[in-house]
Amino acid sequence: MGIENVPNHMLAAQVVEYNKPYAFNTIPTPTSLSEYDLLLKVKVASLCHTDGMVSAGSFSTRLPCTASHEGCGQVVAVGASVKDFKKGDRVMAGIPFHRCGHCPDCLGPAEFHHYCPNLGGHLGVTTHGAFAEYMLCDARESSPIPDRMTYETAARQQSLMTLQ
Repeated sequence: MGIENVPNHMLAAQVVEYNKPYAFNTIPTPTSLSEYDLLLKVKVASLCHTDGMVSAGSFSTRLPCTASHEGCGQVVAVGASVKDFKKGDRVMAGIPFHRCGHCPDCLGPAEFHHYCPNLGGHLGVTTHGAFAEYMLCDARESSPIPDRMTYETAARQQSLMTLQ
């Protein structure tokens, strides 16, 4: 069963071979949402040094992998346990994906969540990222984009947070 007004397939820029240019592939649009997932219609995604490291094989990323961990978009669907976002919201996707929520790192301050030993991955690094028409992200790690901020500015802010 598809999500209303979401195509079955989408275009994505993917790392398909280390140390080679991205390949533009038509892939299935993610439609199976876990309890804390957001499905975003990507509006802006940016490139940073991490993307170069993924392309070089520094993280032993399983290929193919849709690149970019710096994505912003509009929510088109929410998982069953998502409370802080709704369809139509503007969101900056968080990098950690599917943390367990029970370990000391998950129960500690937000800046420790990405250390979860049971983490499902990091967007654009070990799981599909934002260089696509649609992307999944974890609502617990994502942030609303204020109405006065453009998607482009939000993506730049995300890259600055990566550097901190």
